[in-house]
Amino acid sequence: MYELLRWVPKAHLSHAAGWLMHKRLPGPLGPWSVRKFASKFGIDTASASRPLESYSTIGELFTRDLKPGLRPVEGEFVSPVDALLRNFGTIENGRIEQVKGRDYSLRSFLGGDDIADSFDGGTFFNFYLSPRDYHHIHAPVRGHVVRSIVIPGWLWPVNDWSMVNIDELFAVNERVVTYLRSRFGLVAVVMVGATNVGRMTVTYDSFVTNTRPRDKKIRWRDYSAPVLLQAGDRLGTFHMGSSVVVLARKGIIPLDQVVVSAPSAVRYGQRILR
Repeated sequence: MYELLRWVPKAHLSHAAGWLMHKRLPGPLGPWSVRKFASKFGIDTASASRPLESYSTIGELFTRDLKPGLRPVEGEFVSPVDALLRNFGTIENGRIEQVKGRDYSLRSFLGGDDIADSFDGGTFFNFYLSPRDYHHIHAPVRGHVVRSIVIPGWLWPVNDWSMVNIDELFAVNERVVTYLRSRFGLVAVVMVGATNVGRMTVTYDSFVTNTRPRDKKIRWRDYSAPVLLQAGDRLGTFHMGSSVVVLARKGIIPLDQVVVSAPSAVRYGQRILR
C-alpha cells in the first residue's frame, strides 16, 4: 500500500480532483452528482443554509454555510471545526503524538518557525474532518492574526491507515499555520492538507495553496496591522476534508480542565475548557 501511494502524483491528483469538484456538469448531471455525493457520505443537508437542489457542484456543497445560529459559541476556547477530535495531550520533548507509538517533530510541523520551540510542553488538539463534515475552520479563541506560514509538502491521506503507517505525517503534508495572539497567549491553528485537499484558503489573506505552477518555498508573512478574530469567527476553508491541529503554550491549557474526550465528535463553537 505504502509503495503504491508513494508513486501516485498526489499533488496533481488533488489539483485535478479540486477542479472536477467545482466543475459545472451539463444538464441534470450537476444536481444528480450533488445528490449522489450527499447521499453516499451521509451529509446533513438539513443543517445547510441552502436547500440541496441549489448547489450546482460538489465543491459548492463542500464549502456550504450552515444555518445562522446553529453553532453557538460556548466559551473562550472552543472547537474550530465540526470534526472528530482524534486526540489531544502534551507536547513532549519537541514531539507531538500522531497516534499511540508514533509522533512527529513540533519544529518541522511549524515550518522551522523561530517561535516553534516555545510550544514545547504545551497542549495539542488534533481534529479530523471527514467528507461529510462542514469544511470551514473557525478561530478557537478571540485573538489577532499576527503571522501566517504556508508550508508546501506532500498530500498523503490523513486517514487511519496513514496515521499508523506514514512517518511524520503531519510534518510532511502541506499545511497553513495561523498564529493568533490571545488572552491564552500565542495559539497556533494549523490546517493540514491531504490527498484531494490541496486547496486551502483563509479569510485574513488572499493566498491559495496547491496552485499551478506549484510553489515549493515556505511563505512567511507577519501582519503589521493584525486582523482581529472573535472566537467562532471564520478563519479559513478546506476545499475537501482534512485535519486541523491547534497548539497552545505550556501552562495555558491544563488537561484536567478539558471537558471533551477523545476520540469524540465535536462541533465548531463547542466548549473545550471548563
